[in-house]
Amino acid sequence: MWLRADRSNGQPGAFDNMGNRPIFKGDWQDAKIELEIDPDVSSLVMGFMSIGGATLLVDEVELRVMGAAAPVILQPATPPAPLIPRGLENVAAAARALSLVRFFVASDQAKGVVSWDHVAVELMEQAEPAKDAAELAQVIERVLQPLAPTLQVWPGKPEDQGVAPPLPAGAAPQTIRFWRHLGAGLLQKDDARQLYSSKLESQKISEPVDSQAHLANFRVRELGGGVCCRVPVRVYADEAGTIPHGQTPEQWAEGAPLAKLTAQNRATRLAGFAMAWGVFQHFYPYFDVVPTDWNAVLLRGLAKAAEDADERAFLATLQEMVAQLQDGHGAVIRGDLGPNSFFPLLLEWAGEDLVVTGKLSGVPDEVKLGDVVESIDGQGVADLYAEVSKRISAATDGWRRSASQQWFLAYLKTDANPSVTLRRPGSEGKPAERYTVKLSRALSLSEDAAGQKRPADGTEVAPGIVYVNLDGADLDVLNKLQKQLNDAKAIIFDVRGYPGEAAYQVIQKLIQKPVQSAQWNVPIVTLPDREGWEWYQAPRWNVLPLPPRWRVPVAFLTDGRAISYAESIMGIIEHHQLGEIVGSPTAGTNGNVNPFMIPGSYQIMWTGMQVLKHDGSQHHGIGIRPTVPVTPTAAGIAAGRDEVLEKAIETLQGKIK
Repeated sequence: MWLRADRSNGQPGAFDNMGNRPIFKGDWQDAKIELEIDPDVSSLVMGFMSIGGATLLVDEVELRVMGAAAPVILQPATPPAPLIPRGLENVAAAARALSLVRFFVASDQAKGVVSWDHVAVELMEQAEPAKDAAELAQVIERVLQPLAPTLQVWPGKPEDQGVAPPLPAGAAPQTIRFWRHLGAGLLQKDDARQLYSSKLESQKISEPVDSQAHLANFRVRELGGGVCCRVPVRVYADEAGTIPHGQTPEQWAEGAPLAKLTAQNRATRLAGFAMAWGVFQHFYPYFDVVPTDWNAVLLRGLAKAAEDADERAFLATLQEMVAQLQDGHGAVIRGDLGPNSFFPLLLEWAGEDLVVTGKLSGVPDEVKLGDVVESIDGQGVADLYAEVSKRISAATDGWRRSASQQWFLAYLKTDANPSVTLRRPGSEGKPAERYTVKLSRALSLSEDAAGQKRPADGTEVAPGIVYVNLDGADLDVLNKLQKQLNDAKAIIFDVRGYPGEAAYQVIQKLIQKPVQSAQWNVPIVTLPDREGWEWYQAPRWNVLPLPPRWRVPVAFLTDGRAISYAESIMGIIEHHQLGEIVGSPTAGTNGNVNPFMIPGSYQIMWTGMQVLKHDGSQHHGIGIRPTVPVTPTAAGIAAGRDEVLEKAIETLQGKIK
C-alpha cells in the first residue's frame, strides 16, 4: 500500500510505500501507514502495488485522522559558499569520524540516536570553522564523544596517540558488545525480508582482560586534516548496560523536537554527502575490483556540495559520487526533481554511432529513423556521452551506453531549440548525407515514439524457428505457446532487457537435472574500512527440471540492457551451456540492492552483496559474454533490420542442418 501527500508549493510531502515492510503470500493481513501531513498539503493520493505478478486483494480501506501532528520545525535554507582548504579538510575528517561511530560503536548512547541525519548536520556545522588540527580534534570529540564515551581524537599522527582509555574501574564487565552487520543492515531496520540486517552481539568475558586484549577493542584511524582517532569497535557491558554507563543526549534521543532537514541548507548537503560516502566506505562489496580513489571522491564531492546552488545541483553531485562506484544498480532518486522537458529524439548506440530510433511529436519528417547524430548544439557525440556518463553508475560500457540512451532523452542539457547535425547513411552507391535541423524540446513522453519493434511472441522467424521475447514475460506467454514451442525445430529467446518469471521456466525446460544459480555473498562486517570481512552465502536458486524438456537448438539474444535478475538467468545459461548467447556482454551487475535515504529526501540505490560466477570467478564488471558476438549497425537500423536476431537465426539454421 502507498500513501502520498502532495503539497501546494510543489515540494515533496510525506510519502510511504511500505518498501521496507511488504506483505508476502498468505492470508489476509493488515497494512498500516501513518504520516504527518504538512499544513500546505492540497491532496492525498493512495494506491496499491502488486510486484512480481502477485494477485492483490484489498478490502476495508480506512483513512483516519489520528490527531494534530507535532509542530514542524523547518530547517532554514542557507546560501551556497565554497569550502576553503582548511574547511574542506575539516568536514572530510568529520565525515570519516561520523561513519566510524555510526556503524561500529555499540554503546547504549549511540544505539539510542533516533536521527543520525541531525548528528551529521551538527557535526558539519561545528567542524568546518575549526582553525587547525587541534581545534578540529576538540570539535569532533565534543560532538561524538557523548555517543562514543571512549572515543579519543588527537592532532598529529597515529604514533602521537596518548594512553588508551583504561579498563573499566569497579565491578568487572561481564560481556563485550559489538555490531555484527550482515551487509549494511542498519539502513533497513524494519525490512521484513531481513537479507541485510545488523545485530548487537554480546560475547561473555570468561577470563580477566589483559592490556593487549583491551587494546584490540579499538581501531586507530587517520581522519585527515592532521587528526587521528581511536574508536571503540567493541565495548564493555554489564547488567546495567554498556560501560561507561550513560544515555543518548536529549537533542538526539527519542522525543526530541527535530527540525525537518532540507538540501537547501548547505550543512545538510555536506551531511548527506558524508553519510552516503560512509555507507560505501565500509560496506560496498566491489572496491576490490573497482579502481576508485574513494577518499578523493569524498573531497571532490564535499567541495561541490558546498557550492551547489539548489537541490537539483546537489542531485547531480550525489549521482557523480555513485557513478564512481561503477555499480549498474547505483542511482540517486528524488521524484520531484525529474526532467522538465525532453530531447525529442529516441537514440540507440550502434557501435560508435548514436542512431535515431524514434521521434517525439514536432520532429520534422526530414529526420529519419536510422540517421546518425553527429553533434547537438555544436557539441560532438563523444563529448555529449562523456557529459552524461559522469552521472551514470555502470560496471560495463554496455550498461553505461544503454543507460545513456535514456539520459540523452531526459537529462541532456541543450538549448530550448537544439540544433542537431545528423548523417544519413549511404546506400546502394549513394554517399552519406549530412544535414542540420532545428528541433524543439518536448514537454512530455506521451507520444508513441517506440524504437525498434520486435517480433510478436510465437512468430516463426524462419522455417521451424520460433521467437519469444522474455522481456517482462510472465508464465502465460509460455503457456499460450506450449504446443508451438514443443514442436519447434529451434527457439530464440530475447533477453535484451529485464525478463519476467517466464525466463525461470525456460531454464526448467532446458535442463535434465537440477541446477543452481550463481554465488550470492553478503559481507559479514564487524570492523571498519572493510577489514577482516567474512561472507555469508545467501541461498541460491535450486532450479528443477520441468518436463517435457526442449531438446532443440536454442539461442538467447542479450546485450548491455540485461542486468541483475536477467544476469542470474543468463549466468545459468552460460555455465551449463544451455544455448548460444548472441549479441554483446550483459551489464555485469547482479545482486540485491540495499536502498537508503539521506537528508533532503534523496534515495540512493546500490548493490549490497557480492555475486560471483558459478566457478567463483568475477562477475561484476564482466557480465555474461556472448558465444556469438554481434553489434547492430546504423545501416541495419536505417533498413529496419534486427541484426542480432538475424545472426541468431543464421546460427540456429546451421545447427538444424
